[in-house]
Amino acid sequence: MDSSFLTGIHIGLGLVACIFLIKMMVQFGLPNHPARFVAYMVGLCTTTYFLGLVATDLNLLSPWLWMKWRSLPLIAGSLCLLFQTITLAGNFSLIQQKVVSRLPLIAALMCFAFFSDYADVFVSWFLGLGSFFLILSVKKSRYQKRLYFKMVMLYFLHLGFNYTDIYPAYVVGQILLFAIIFYIFLFEHSFGIAAMMDEFKESLEGDVR
Repeated sequence: MDSSFLTGIHIGLGLVACIFLIKMMVQFGLPNHPARFVAYMVGLCTTTYFLGLVATDLNLLSPWLWMKWRSLPLIAGSLCLLFQTITLAGNFSLIQQKVVSRLPLIAALMCFAFFSDYADVFVSWFLGLGSFFLILSVKKSRYQKRLYFKMVMLYFLHLGFNYTDIYPAYVVGQILLFAIIFYIFLFEHSFGIAAMMDEFKESLEGDVR
């Protein structure tokens, strides 16, 4: 297996991420709800990362430029995931969610500006913190917790395969990214549904008034 095989895997990952993101946006509509906005941000960061990887493989993007800018979707996406786990662990009103839903993007820009070299470390820490917050949310969001924990487990397994000198193991780690994308978008899909339920409750309360 040569580099063209890995390029094919990365193209497949980019296409899958694009399809999932477009499907989610068509299904849930405009990002006028904080849960939907953050879900779209995670999906957009995931898609941007893999499209950037494909562009680098095809020599459409400088490797040096990619290594610098890859940190932005990585940090922003993982911070948005952390924000989602915090909202699941706590009780946030819709107004509170609207106020703080933009904070992950602002924090990601700051981390990118000053600590872009530590993007992979930030991702691991943010995902680990997200697991901690979900453990605190006892008897809540069991479906979302299962999705998140499976995604985190696959991510760290992917890292383990990546940091090996055995090429077939590295390829397996890249293939695992398909499953990680699948669980990411399932997790985000659940927030899209939650946003629709919130809007439905608001419409019912408006009708009653």
